[in-house]
Amino acid sequence: MEKLTPEKKSRGGNRKVLGGSLVALALIIGLALLSMFIEKIPNGYVGVVYSPNGGVQDETLGQGWHLVGLFDKVTVYPVRMQTVNYKDIQVATSDGKSVTVDFAYNYSIQPDKVVDVFNQFGPIEVEQIEDSYLRTRLWDAGRKGIAKYSVIDTYGEKSSEAAVNVQTLFADDIKELGFVVDNMTLGVPKPDESTQAAINKRVEAAQELERKQIELKIAQAEAQKKKIEAQGIADYNEIIKASISPEVIQNKWIEKWDGVMPKATGSNQLISIPMDEAAPATSNQP
Repeated sequence: MEKLTPEKKSRGGNRKVLGGSLVALALIIGLALLSMFIEKIPNGYVGVVYSPNGGVQDETLGQGWHLVGLFDKVTVYPVRMQTVNYKDIQVATSDGKSVTVDFAYNYSIQPDKVVDVFNQFGPIEVEQIEDSYLRTRLWDAGRKGIAKYSVIDTYGEKSSEAAVNVQTLFADDIKELGFVVDNMTLGVPKPDESTQAAINKRVEAAQELERKQIELKIAQAEAQKKKIEAQGIADYNEIIKASISPEVIQNKWIEKWDGVMPKATGSNQLISIPMDEAAPATSNQP
């Protein structure tokens, strides 16, 4: 058996290292090549596959891992609800006041319409569509929808109604492309200084009117109360008056008489003055 010299041992070790390096390099190259053929579609998205030579494929990719061609590219679109917020959209109210409003809404794209969206906008991220096309269409819907309401309405109970109106216009405008809009909300309008001053005056006038109406209702209630009390007193007096008769008066006098005849009584033209029995008789003689 041939004895291994240190030199031969060194050569064998080098071959093993070189072989391991080549295997590792092959694995790295293989994984790199494989990654070029694999595309991951996130949950809640679908992918549109296209290539410079073959155009757009009609079949889209659902969520998960997919094998694609070497030169194929994929653009993903959301098919579950996404929330979008727009700040400082300037619109005008029915009374000509300019206000700035924040909008928020949810949207998604119908899965069978994503190819149409791609053909319309090309291979761009959906965030770019939100910041350009959707923002412009929402501004137009907001301009038309809020123009039906006064600036006070947009602050008060009709703000929800205005939001529904804007959502309807917005949804109808973009539904042909496959966008589905839901849950539109309007932030508190931010008017310019002159509009804010006009709003403050109107609010103060409304508060003053409400105060006067309350005072009027209180005065009317007090007057009604006094009228009722006066009517009650009058009705009571009528009852008392109707119940008084000569017999009743005589009966009341008898009930209170102590049995002593009065010193003076009168009846028609005759006046009788009773004499005190205890007093001595007075003589007319000198």
